[in-house]
Amino acid sequence: MHINLKNDGDIFIMELSDEIDLYNSPELRNQLTTAISRGEKKIVIDFANVKYIDSSGLATLIEGLQKMNREKGELKLCALRQSIRDIFEVARLDDVFAIYETQKDAVNEFKQN
Repeated sequence: MHINLKNDGDIFIMELSDEIDLYNSPELRNQLTTAISRGEKKIVIDFANVKYIDSSGLATLIEGLQKMNREKGELKLCALRQSIRDIFEVARLDDVFAIYETQKDAVNEFKQN
């Protein structure tokens, strides 16, 4: 997995690629924890180039969402391929996470609030 980090104003964007699985989800957890601990309140995770996610990847995202909620921040996901979206739907996480079609949609939602 590769993680590209960038900012759009006060919005922290994590662009992920390849697979999120047992072997690399700790890297995602570390990046999320670091961002939250330094005070990021608006995080977008872009899945445009993610081909696969397993249960450890889902657990990492849930943990990140819980940390953001405790810190009064918001975490949005975007650009999920249909196969990834199906996993979120089966796990009923599509009702837990704010999911947007594109990175631009997620960023714009932050900017409107």
